[in-house]
Amino acid sequence: MELGIRGRHALLCGASRGLGYACAERLAEAGVALTLVARQRDALEAAAQALQQRHGVPVTAFAADTTSTEGCDAVLAACPAPDILVLSGAWPDATLRSGDGNRAQWQAGLQAMLLAQTTLIGGLGPGMAARGFGRIVAVTSRLVKEPEWELALPAAARLGLSGYLKAASRHWAPHGVTVNSLLPGVFATATQQAQTERLATRHAEGKAGVERERLALTPAARWGRPDEFGATCAFLCSAHAGFITGQAIVIDGGAHAGLW
Repeated sequence: MELGIRGRHALLCGASRGLGYACAERLAEAGVALTLVARQRDALEAAAQALQQRHGVPVTAFAADTTSTEGCDAVLAACPAPDILVLSGAWPDATLRSGDGNRAQWQAGLQAMLLAQTTLIGGLGPGMAARGFGRIVAVTSRLVKEPEWELALPAAARLGLSGYLKAASRHWAPHGVTVNSLLPGVFATATQQAQTERLATRHAEGKAGVERERLALTPAARWGRPDEFGATCAFLCSAHAGFITGQAIVIDGGAHAGLW
């Protein structure tokens, strides 16, 4: 399907690997010029080079840490007028997982998973509205619908972000700007592999037992493929999705049992 966004410009944060990279790949396939942002310069530049060679679109790599105010400001200065904004990543530290984390951990988590996103969206959304076209997609988590104690911190931060996204979607809808979020389940990414390895250290059957238990919770009975996720993101960014806004779309192989 021709997505109708050839020649547009997308800014993607957390795009050097995993789901963010999968989103960048699909947008590049659609003829979209890319600015990729991540913290690790070497991995970022390798990703940018690979996408440019495969798809023949301009790809710029910009290394920055958006968990800091300075990093967000640098990104906004480097790419002030994109047509598309995709926010992925933003899980900077495994210690930000526990529901009983201390105040410093909570502040770091809120900065990484809420305040960085609101800063970037708030900085770029008005320009999109003024130009009459914009697509904003935030990658959050199915934890938004099913919070767990061990993951209470990221769940709380992303629930706050979900409220902001809904308000932004209603504010900019009359101006051709859509704002949505994607809530992934278990996908075959390096992040999920690392999580499996961590859990395996506490499981009697090791990695195989962890994988079996995690997949048992997914009716599709398999890991999600990053390319599936990227395709969904690209469609939300397309010219065909202008009437889809304010939505939190779960993509988890049927694991979420609720209707909403």
